[in-house]
Amino acid sequence: MLLDVKNLAVSYGKNPKPTIEGVTFDLDDGEILAIVGESGSGKTTVIRAILNVLPGGGHVSSGEMTFDGQNLLTLDEKGWRNLRGEKISMIFQDSGNMMNPVHTIGKQFVEYIRVHSDLDKKSAWEMAIDKLELMNLPNPETILNSYTFELSGGMRQRVGIAMAITFQPKLLLADEPTSALDVTTQAQIVGELMFITRGANASMIIVTHNLGVASYISDKLIVMSGGKVVESGKTQEIIQNPQHEYTKTLLASVPEIGGRRYV
Repeated sequence: MLLDVKNLAVSYGKNPKPTIEGVTFDLDDGEILAIVGESGSGKTTVIRAILNVLPGGGHVSSGEMTFDGQNLLTLDEKGWRNLRGEKISMIFQDSGNMMNPVHTIGKQFVEYIRVHSDLDKKSAWEMAIDKLELMNLPNPETILNSYTFELSGGMRQRVGIAMAITFQPKLLLADEPTSALDVTTQAQIVGELMFITRGANASMIIVTHNLGVASYISDKLIVMSGGKVVESGKTQEIIQNPQHEYTKTLLASVPEIGGRRYV
């Protein structure tokens, strides 16, 4: 088992009421898990807790998290630095917003590579080009010399994915990676994410409000509402035979085309 989460609860500040609680799931090597639910249901909080990047004083208030046999709740800053990027990476909703707009893509990409390796600048630059080519980005040299505002949303997202997969992490955490993109680009990004994870036998947790994406990409599915898991299991079993009323409502909200619902 790669990741084992038991009764996870996350709180903010001194508020005694957890934002999420009782979240339990596991993930094996090569599996893809989708977490779905409405905005504010706690989806993003779960994956941010796994990587210990909760904002605003957020912290794990109870529960257990074990990754590759390692207790994540006992790691110090050095332990997290060794883990992030190399073994667990995160793809953000709009990768362009996570980058510094006053520095070129190349400067930030090379710095990211050198923080996690012993490569010199030339070798790091060449590695960055290789990863951009893997994401089907044309003219990678031009992209590395560009600023984030000079790229389209789809290009920025591909850059973010390229950075996240640089060191072939065992686990990718993807936070609504396609929500800011048009439908055609969404399909391309989803296909590329599946190709990357399946090809490297890596695992992924994808947070999405799109049940169609979740159904297509994932082996396992978690449905969240109000900070709690209301249903979980194998994706196709939940899609074909939902047990919870909230899950049924989500499925019913998927538009029909020609009398067919595409989930």
